[in-house]
Amino acid sequence: METSAGFWLLAVLLLVGFTQAQTVEKYFKVGGTLQLSPQPVSGAITSIVWKYDKMLLAEWVKGSIDLTYYSKFKGRTNLNTDTGVLEIRDMTATDTGLYSVEINNQVQSRLYQTVEVEAVPQPEVILQPLACDRSSTCGLKCYGDITNAGPVTYSWKKDGGEWEDGQDRRDLSKLEKDSVKTFTCRMKNPVSQKESEAFKNPFHQRKPANSDDLHCGLWVITLGAVMRSLA
Repeated sequence: METSAGFWLLAVLLLVGFTQAQTVEKYFKVGGTLQLSPQPVSGAITSIVWKYDKMLLAEWVKGSIDLTYYSKFKGRTNLNTDTGVLEIRDMTATDTGLYSVEINNQVQSRLYQTVEVEAVPQPEVILQPLACDRSSTCGLKCYGDITNAGPVTYSWKKDGGEWEDGQDRRDLSKLEKDSVKTFTCRMKNPVSQKESEAFKNPFHQRKPANSDDLHCGLWVITLGAVMRSLA
């Protein structure tokens, strides 16, 4: 028995639909708020259906079905019927799952996989190696336990300067050893950010007593003495 052309056409369409679907990760922390935004649509929105693991979460059809929330999402969810944006408050670990949306009777290709993460810890800047000296190759580590913090990015600041993106570890140049007084690091993930206390550079040295300022002061004193002798 030959397989009909219609069957193969349906299979191809299903395969194309599957390959075009895209899943994006959306991070949340317990007790926080999750916001999901649908893909843009042309024209006014007249119907919205949000689903959680294929179960109804929220539904609205203009002039037909009033805005309705289902199951555990009642009382802590808000759906903007103008934009389709969904907000869920007081997130819990059991809210982890796959979310999808249908706008104007069209199922969107984007799926949202929610992932629970913890806030980043308070970081600490430490010298590596601890026995490093001025003539050695030294680095600074932005340290903190990020086991459950999800994707974390790092930034560094020298003295009171601007934040610069970087890694969890940075090398110290000879110029930085001599001229920078403090280093501060910042950890950031999708739900939080924290910065360390300023780390005092153990290699920084004050200007010696024969600095330009001292030379200027001595010049003023000498000039004053000469003027008095001529008076």
